[in-house]
Amino acid sequence: MMDEEDNEKEEIDKEEEKKEVNEEEIKEGREGDEKKEVNGEEGKEEKEETNDREKGEVVKEDEKQGEESKGDEKKEEDNEKEEIDKVEEKDVTKEEKTTEPNKIDKEQDKGEAKQLKKIFLVLGFLALIFVGVFIFMNSSRNFTYDGIDFETVKAGELILYKTSLPVDSDDHKITGDAVSVNYNFFLRNDPRKLRNIPVELDDDFSVLANTVINFTESFNCDGMGVVAVTNMANLLEVLDVEVMKDETAVCDPEKRYTFLRLQRGNETSIEQFGPSCYNLNVNNCEILEVTEKYMLELLSIINERLP
Repeated sequence: MMDEEDNEKEEIDKEEEKKEVNEEEIKEGREGDEKKEVNGEEGKEEKEETNDREKGEVVKEDEKQGEESKGDEKKEEDNEKEEIDKVEEKDVTKEEKTTEPNKIDKEQDKGEAKQLKKIFLVLGFLALIFVGVFIFMNSSRNFTYDGIDFETVKAGELILYKTSLPVDSDDHKITGDAVSVNYNFFLRNDPRKLRNIPVELDDDFSVLANTVINFTESFNCDGMGVVAVTNMANLLEVLDVEVMKDETAVCDPEKRYTFLRLQRGNETSIEQFGPSCYNLNVNNCEILEVTEKYMLELLSIINERLP
């Protein structure tokens, strides 16, 4: 009986152990399932994470490719821009090359125009100088003094001042009519410079048919005395005046002749001291100056009487 009880107890214990084992197995199974589920979920999560990573990597790769494509596009755009800039630079260079000759030509034209302008100005200035010199030379060569026309002429080293009187070719008398010849007179002194010689004459200043020239002394004056008296006598002869030399003659109050007395004076001058009587005062041997001044006074009267 005890053995049976022991056996039953053992069987009960075995069954309980089996139950416990079964329960443990069931429990382990459940835990295994739970673990599987957990592992499944973890796997799922890992898988999802892997997928997310892969998706992220794909996105990154896409982004990278996009960035690379954008970079390539940008490079292409930059290259195109560089090519456009090069083309524009070439065009600009061509334009500069084409415009530079035009600019050079324009600058050359401007420079040539300026040079021509300067040349014309210089030529105009020279022409003005030439005309001025010509007018000056002509005016200095030909001039009028007290109504008498004079021409400056050169005879060797001498400068003479020529004037003319119309005379009849037969008797050499002065006439206002048309004549065949002119009688020329030459003065050694510029008539304009003789203007300063004082002259005191009456209103009836004239020359008579007879003229006496009287010297108070000899006026050689390096030969100019002879030249002076000869020139004055020539003019009187052309005026149809008979010239005489009489050292004893004096002023004639009856005006039968013109009396010319050459004498030394403190000033070269001409003064009338009686009817048709004149003193030609000579200072510093200026006999040529005083006689030519007297001739100018006669020529001025003749010029007034000519028609």
